[in-house]
Amino acid sequence: MDGSSISASFSGSRVEKGARLAKLAKASERLVSCAVADVLKQDFEALFEVALSREDMQSLPQMKTWMASTLADKAHKAQSEAMWDHQVAEFLARLDAGPEAPRPLAENDSSSALKESAAAHELQAKLGMLRRHLEQQELSNQAQEQSISDMKEDIEAAHAKLDRDTAQLAELCGGKRRTNWG
Repeated sequence: MDGSSISASFSGSRVEKGARLAKLAKASERLVSCAVADVLKQDFEALFEVALSREDMQSLPQMKTWMASTLADKAHKAQSEAMWDHQVAEFLARLDAGPEAPRPLAENDSSSALKESAAAHELQAKLGMLRRHLEQQELSNQAQEQSISDMKEDIEAAHAKLDRDTAQLAELCGGKRRTNWG
């Protein structure tokens, strides 16, 4: 099947306006609900019976429910953000409108928008890399400062010991005559 027959089969079939978005939303919800169901089906008692006390084991059902709820909330949020970031609703609306619909001005300038998006993504990646490098450098600096501080303490302790030993040696030498030395 070549590309023209595929596009012809798609353009020949009309889809009710909003059906694609509704189907995507339903599939997304099914994905989340299946993930939550998988969490709830887990046998936490068997997994944790060796590691937890009886009192802690009693709180496992509440923890499982909390975990499933948190997963559902975060999954819904992530899906919404992804749909927003990738402009899914706008894309599906354009698909629903069909090829005969005029394209918005923003799409006519999609090449420059794509370049701007790529440049912004590249800058974000560089910024993230620089932040990680800065954090690593700060940790390295702190470790180096601690090492220097430790060495200073060692040097001061050695200097104090040298002073004490020198003072003791001076006392010993000062009490005796130097007749044999010199």
